[in-house]
Amino acid sequence: MKIKTLVITMLCAAVILGAGTSRADEGTTVPPGCQEGARSQRAYEAGRLQGKSLVQRAWLMVNDCDQLERFSDIVVANVESYVLSDNSAYVICRYTGMTDGVYEELDNVWLQCGGECCSEGEVIGELAAEIYCQLSILLDGLASPDLFLRRPVHTCGFAFEVCCDIDYVVVSQEYPMCLPYTLDPYYDVWDATRVMQCSYTPPEVIPPGLELE
Repeated sequence: MKIKTLVITMLCAAVILGAGTSRADEGTTVPPGCQEGARSQRAYEAGRLQGKSLVQRAWLMVNDCDQLERFSDIVVANVESYVLSDNSAYVICRYTGMTDGVYEELDNVWLQCGGECCSEGEVIGELAAEIYCQLSILLDGLASPDLFLRRPVHTCGFAFEVCCDIDYVVVSQEYPMCLPYTLDPYYDVWDATRVMQCSYTPPEVIPPGLELE
């Protein structure tokens, strides 16, 4: 199903993790699946602004680097409250843009506060599981990963990756109705999404359908 391939491509393109250089400093790339038509691109950009605003509002409620856990809990709760209504390109691009904006602004806060790599990894892992499960349930499974874009992560390292991996696996397997999409025949795409979103160094471009260790 063509839309499934587009969705996993957009998802992997949108999730760009970083902890040494702000993504905002490097510019934003609209995922390929949202470049097909002005309406889809506008949906992505509107979603990105929405995601950034969501994180900024959460930070205004806390505004304390000693309370990053409380701040991240607010952000996660807000993202979880966003339920996809249909599988149209507009809705998917808006959702993808929103998650991209959330990651971007979360990273900015972690940079400003000098937050621990593991703590950021835990938040990203939980959000990545939320995104994967919502899209998998909506589309009855995602296609195998296609070629994707990924900016490098500069300072957060092994601790980030391990903590992100753990939270991604646990949250996605406990997510209501998502467990079947973490097992065969969806295991490979579930695991590949984990690799793409939790790696602290940019993974190589992966041909469609290639199983990741």
